[in-house]
Amino acid sequence: MATQNIYAPKAVSVTYARSHIKECLDNGTTALLNNNKVTGYIVNAETFESIINTIDGLSSVKQQLTPDLELLIKRAKKALCDLKSKSPDDYKRYLNIPDDELFE
Repeated sequence: MATQNIYAPKAVSVTYARSHIKECLDNGTTALLNNNKVTGYIVNAETFESIINTIDGLSSVKQQLTPDLELLIKRAKKALCDLKSKSPDDYKRYLNIPDDELFE
Protein backbone atom coordinates (compact mmCIF):
# COMPACT_ATOMS: atom_id res chain seq x y z
CA MET A 1 0.00 0.00 0.00
CA ALA A 2 1.41 3.37 -1.01
CA THR A 3 1.85 6.06 1.60
CA GLN A 4 0.57 9.56 1.07
CA ASN A 5 2.35 12.78 2.05
CA ILE A 6 0.47 15.15 4.34
CA TYR A 7 1.47 18.78 3.91
CA ALA A 8 -0.07 20.10 7.10
CA PRO A 9 0.82 20.03 10.79
CA LYS A 10 -2.56 18.49 11.63
CA ALA A 11 -4.84 15.98 9.91
CA VAL A 12 -8.48 15.43 10.83
CA SER A 13 -11.45 13.56 9.43
CA VAL A 14 -13.95 15.38 7.28
CA THR A 15 -16.60 14.67 9.93
CA TYR A 16 -14.46 16.26 12.65
CA ALA A 17 -13.68 19.28 10.46
CA ARG A 18 -17.40 19.95 9.89
CA SER A 19 -18.01 20.46 13.58
CA HIS A 20 -14.63 22.07 14.41
CA ILE A 21 -13.98 24.35 11.44
CA LYS A 22 -12.68 27.26 13.57
CA GLU A 23 -10.09 25.01 15.21
CA CYS A 24 -8.98 23.76 11.79
CA LEU A 25 -8.60 27.33 10.51
CA ASP A 26 -6.66 28.39 13.61
CA ASN A 27 -3.98 25.79 12.76
CA GLY A 28 -3.06 27.57 9.53
CA THR A 29 -3.33 24.43 7.42
CA THR A 30 -5.22 21.26 8.24
CA ALA A 31 -5.37 18.15 6.07
CA LEU A 32 -8.80 16.59 5.60
CA LEU A 33 -8.95 12.81 5.67
CA ASN A 34 -11.66 10.56 4.26
CA ASN A 35 -11.10 6.84 4.79
CA ASN A 36 -7.55 7.69 5.93
CA LYS A 37 -6.71 9.37 2.61
CA VAL A 38 -6.05 13.08 2.18
CA THR A 39 -9.00 14.53 0.29
CA GLY A 40 -8.25 18.21 0.76
CA TYR A 41 -6.82 20.95 2.92
CA ILE A 42 -8.32 23.74 4.96
CA VAL A 43 -6.11 26.82 4.76
CA ASN A 44 -6.74 30.03 6.71
CA ALA A 45 -6.62 33.42 4.99
CA GLU A 46 -3.15 34.36 6.28
CA THR A 47 -1.59 31.14 5.00
CA PHE A 48 -3.40 31.37 1.66
CA GLU A 49 -2.24 34.97 1.15
CA SER A 50 1.33 33.93 1.98
CA ILE A 51 1.16 31.16 -0.63
CA ILE A 52 -0.18 33.55 -3.27
CA ASN A 53 2.50 36.14 -2.48
CA THR A 54 5.21 33.48 -2.80
CA ILE A 55 3.85 32.34 -6.17
CA ASP A 56 3.63 35.95 -7.38
CA GLY A 57 7.22 36.55 -6.26
CA LEU A 58 8.46 33.48 -8.12
CA SER A 59 6.55 34.49 -11.25
CA SER A 60 8.10 37.95 -11.06
CA VAL A 61 11.61 36.51 -10.75
CA LYS A 62 10.96 34.17 -13.69
CA GLN A 63 9.76 37.06 -15.85
CA GLN A 64 12.86 39.08 -14.98
CA LEU A 65 15.26 36.21 -15.71
CA THR A 66 13.68 34.86 -18.89
CA PRO A 67 15.01 37.48 -21.36
CA ASP A 68 18.53 37.27 -19.85
CA LEU A 69 18.52 33.47 -19.96
CA GLU A 70 17.31 33.40 -23.55
CA LEU A 71 20.07 35.81 -24.55
CA LEU A 72 22.72 33.70 -22.78
CA ILE A 73 21.45 30.55 -24.45
CA LYS A 74 21.62 32.17 -27.89
CA ARG A 75 25.13 33.47 -27.21
CA ALA A 76 26.28 30.06 -25.92
CA LYS A 77 24.82 28.34 -28.98
CA LYS A 78 26.65 30.75 -31.29
CA ALA A 79 29.93 30.28 -29.37
CA LEU A 80 29.61 26.49 -29.59
CA CYS A 81 28.90 26.65 -33.33
CA ASP A 82 31.95 28.88 -33.78
CA LEU A 83 34.08 26.38 -31.82
CA LYS A 84 33.10 23.53 -34.15
CA SER A 85 34.77 25.31 -37.05
CA LYS A 86 38.04 25.97 -35.16
CA SER A 87 41.22 23.94 -35.24
CA PRO A 88 42.40 21.89 -32.22
CA ASP A 89 44.93 24.60 -31.35
CA ASP A 90 42.17 27.22 -31.26
CA TYR A 91 40.13 24.93 -29.01
CA LYS A 92 42.96 24.73 -26.46
CA ARG A 93 43.06 28.52 -26.37
CA TYR A 94 39.30 28.64 -25.62
CA LEU A 95 39.69 26.41 -22.55
CA ASN A 96 41.10 29.26 -20.45
CA ILE A 97 38.88 32.09 -21.69
CA PRO A 98 36.39 33.45 -19.10
CA ASP A 99 32.70 32.98 -19.96
CA ASP A 100 32.04 36.69 -20.46
CA GLU A 101 34.76 36.86 -23.13
CA LEU A 102 33.66 33.61 -24.75
CA PHE A 103 30.12 34.89 -25.23
CA GLU A 104 31.07 38.24 -26.76
